[in-house]
Amino acid sequence: MRTRHLRRYAVAVFDDKGRISDRTLFAVLGWSAGTRVDIAVHDGGALVVRHDRRGGHVLTGRVKIAVPAGLRRWCGFGEREQVLLVAVPSLSALVVHGLEKLDRALPDVRRVVADAHRPGERPPVASSAAASSAAAASSESSPVAPSVSGRARPGRGGVSAAGGGDDD
Repeated sequence: MRTRHLRRYAVAVFDDKGRISDRTLFAVLGWSAGTRVDIAVHDGGALVVRHDRRGGHVLTGRVKIAVPAGLRRWCGFGEREQVLLVAVPSLSALVVHGLEKLDRALPDVRRVVADAHRPGERPPVASSAAASSAAAASSESSPVAPSVSGRARPGRGGVSAAGGGDDD
C-alpha cells in the first residue's frame, strides 16, 4: 500500500524564457514572489536552487525561477524540456533533474505491466517465474555482500566502506 506524504515532487517545463515554476512545491519550501535564491549545478547534471537572502536570482511576480541559459545548457536541458522538480524543505532547496532520472529510479515498466493483476488475484505465473529466474541469474553473475554499514555492496574486488579493496 502507498503511504501519503507531503508533496515534494513535480514535473515542470522550462518556458521559452528558461523559467520554471510549481506553486505547490514553492509553497512547501516557503517561497513566494520576491524570494531570493542562488542557483548552482551538481556534477550529475542537476540544478540546485537554494533560498539565499543574498542570492543573485529572484522569484518573479508569477513565482517563477528564471534559470540562465548557460546553466541550463551545462545540465543538458533543452528548450521547453520537461524536468523533475524535487523540493527539499529541510534545506529550503529545489533540485531540478532531467526526466531520465525517473527511468533509472522506477521499476521496469514492462515488468509492471506484465505483472499487473486484479486485486485479490495472483500475479501471472509466467511473468513471476521469469522475474524469479532473472533475479537468480543476476545474483549469480554479480554477487552481493553486506558492507560494513549493513547496506549491500558489490562483492569480489568491491570497495569497502573504509575505502580499501577486498584484497587488502
